[in-house]
Amino acid sequence: MAKTVLDDELEEESGGGFSRFLFFMTPILFTVVLLGVLLTLFNIDFRNTLIDWGNRIPVIKNLVPDPVTSEGEPVQAEKKEQKQQESTDATVKELKDQLAKQQAELQTANQQAAEQQEKVKELQDQLTAVQQEKSSREQSAEAEAYQKEVKKLANLYAEMSPSKAAAIFDKLTTEETLQMLSVMGNENKVAILEKMDPQKAADISIKLKDVNTSEDLAIAALQSRLKMEAAADTAAATSTGLNDTELSQTFSSMAAADAAKLVLQTYKLSPEKALKIMKSVNGTTRSKILAEMAKSDEKTSVKILNQLVSK
Repeated sequence: MAKTVLDDELEEESGGGFSRFLFFMTPILFTVVLLGVLLTLFNIDFRNTLIDWGNRIPVIKNLVPDPVTSEGEPVQAEKKEQKQQESTDATVKELKDQLAKQQAELQTANQQAAEQQEKVKELQDQLTAVQQEKSSREQSAEAEAYQKEVKKLANLYAEMSPSKAAAIFDKLTTEETLQMLSVMGNENKVAILEKMDPQKAADISIKLKDVNTSEDLAIAALQSRLKMEAAADTAAATSTGLNDTELSQTFSSMAAADAAKLVLQTYKLSPEKALKIMKSVNGTTRSKILAEMAKSDEKTSVKILNQLVSK
């Protein structure tokens, strides 16, 4: 009997607890259902609101799904598109920065290239100036050496007897004679002019007062020689060879030592003239002149002999 009463009491307590649970849960469930119906009726996106709140919480956002838009597309797509736009903007900015940097480097390189070109131009100008100066010095040296040879040859003529020198000058052009006399002393000039052809002596006397520079005289003498040789070539067919005969007589009558000096100096100015003189004399005179030439300038003498043999 006692057991039965205890069981009844336990069942009453159990039933009373469930009743109390239902008592508290029924209003809650009713409220939840009512809120759901109201939210559905008024189309309030309560779920997305709660999810959006959850995504704002640092730890909870990793457990909560992405909210859904009214069209059913995830909001994450918008975020992704926004991130892509930001990435694109960052890439564009980076490319612009790189382009600006490359343009600056290109401008610097162009400026350096322009400076290098300017330096190269300056060096080229300096090189040109040095070359011109060198060429001018060489020309001056050559002109000075030529003038020394002219003076040496003129001194040889001055050491001859006036009649012999005049005979040789009569075979030269007026400009060549003027070149020789221009570097002689007045005493030698007078003595030689007295023995020369009167007409040629008169022409030379007039020109002596208007003597130009030694360089101009050299050019004039060379031009006159070229004209004379051209005229001689034209009249070669009718030539009697009298000029060679007179030249032979002139050098044959000279002392071998004087003739050797004269031929050597002539060879320095005009090898053709020196060879012509050596060919005009006879074998005996030629051998004597060569012997004297070898004493003073063996190298040039051998060269002249080789040219005489080869021609």
